[in-house]
Amino acid sequence: MIGFRATAVTVGLLLAQAPSAARVASIQVKGNRRYTAQEVSRLSGLEIGKPATAADLTAAANQLAATGLFNEVKYSYTTGPGQMTVTFDVQEAAWTVPVVFDNFVWMADAELTAALRERVPSFDGTAPINVGAGEFITRELQAILDAKQIPGHATFSAQVELRSGGTVPPRYLFIVKDPTPKVCAFHAPAASAIPEKELLVALAGALGGEYSRYFVSAASDGTLVDMYRRKGFWRAAFATPATNLKECDGVAVTLNVTEGASYAWDRATWTGNAALAPDALDKTLGMKAGEVADASKIQSGLRDVAGAYGHLGYLTASAGFEPRLDDQTHRATFAMAVTEGPQFHMGTIGFPNLRDADAAALTKKWRLKPGDVFDDAYEREFYAQELAPLRTSNNARAQIERDIDRGTHVVNLRVVFK
Repeated sequence: MIGFRATAVTVGLLLAQAPSAARVASIQVKGNRRYTAQEVSRLSGLEIGKPATAADLTAAANQLAATGLFNEVKYSYTTGPGQMTVTFDVQEAAWTVPVVFDNFVWMADAELTAALRERVPSFDGTAPINVGAGEFITRELQAILDAKQIPGHATFSAQVELRSGGTVPPRYLFIVKDPTPKVCAFHAPAASAIPEKELLVALAGALGGEYSRYFVSAASDGTLVDMYRRKGFWRAAFATPATNLKECDGVAVTLNVTEGASYAWDRATWTGNAALAPDALDKTLGMKAGEVADASKIQSGLRDVAGAYGHLGYLTASAGFEPRLDDQTHRATFAMAVTEGPQFHMGTIGFPNLRDADAAALTKKWRLKPGDVFDDAYEREFYAQELAPLRTSNNARAQIERDIDRGTHVVNLRVVFK
C-alpha cells in the first residue's frame, strides 16, 4: 500500500492594489458549478456586513484553497464609499477519490454522509485529490464526533493499493483512533455451504483487535471468497460488513454472504498459445469435466502449465483465466489467456568460488550446452542431484543465481556457496 501525490492549489489576486478596511457589501463567485455561491462564501470565512482588509481577503482565498475543493482560487474587488464587493474566481476540483469510513461504527454511512454534506459542499462519498481535501474532511468529521460526544480522533490516509493485474484506484481512508473500536464478535449467519465456524477461522486473529472495515472487507473478498471458490462457488460475494455496538463490549461484525451455486468444471478454452497445443495444455492443467471447479486445483494446474513452458525455455510464460458460468447447468468454462513470451537459451554456467578441478567436474556434468533451449526443469533436477548434497568446509550450501538477458534471450548461471 503506497501513498499518492495530491495537487497543490493556485491562489492569486486579480488586482494589483489591495483595499484598506471596508465593509463587505457583497460576495460574488465566478466559475462555480458544483458548489453554490453561498457555500463558497461560507467556506471563505468572509461575512457580509463586516469590515475586511487586504490581509482578510488573502486569508479568505487561502482558506478556500486549503479545503482542497478548488484547483485555483483568485479574487478581486470593487470599492464604493466605505464598502467593497469581493469576487472569487474559482476553478473547481474534480471529485474522483472514493472515501471510506473505516471504523465510524456509531453512524450508518448514509447518516454520516448526510452530516458531512452539511459541512462539505456537495459531499457524495468521493473527494478531490488535491492537497488539503483529506485534512478538510477530517476536521469536519472530528466536528461531527465532538457534536455527538463520541470519543476519539478522526485521522485519514491517502492510499493506493497494488494488486496483481493492476492498481486499485486511490482512496481516502478515514479512521477513528484513541480509542479505536475493538472487535468483540464475528458472525456469518447466511453461510451454509461452508459452516460458519469454519468460515470465521480465517478472521480469528482479528477478534479482540481494532476494527477496520477495510481489513474485514479485504479478508472477505480475498480469503473467504477463495474458500468458496475452492468448493466451486464462483458467484459467492460478501456485502459491506454490518456492525452492532449492543451485542458485546465492542463491535460485533456480521458478514452477509450470498453464496450462489457450486459450479462443475466443463472445459478450458486456450488463446495465446503456440508452443503447446490445447490438448497438451488440458492434460497438464489436469482438470476433468464434471468435477468441482476448485480454484485451488485450477491454480495448481496453471503452475504446472508454467512449468511445462519452462521446460521448453519459456521462462516468463504466464496464464490468466476468466470463468464463464452457465447458471442453467451450473457448469463453468474457463477462458485461459496465455502469454508465452520469448524462448530462452542456455548461455554459460560458472562456479566462481570453487577450486578449478571441482568447477570443471561439475561443469562436465551439466548437460545443457551454449545455445541449447534452456530447460527450467533440468536446472531444478541438476540442483537436487548434484548441488544440494554438496557442502563446503564451513558448511556453505550451493545456490544457483540466474542472469537472464531479456534482450538476447540468454540465461547465464552462477553457482555460489553461501
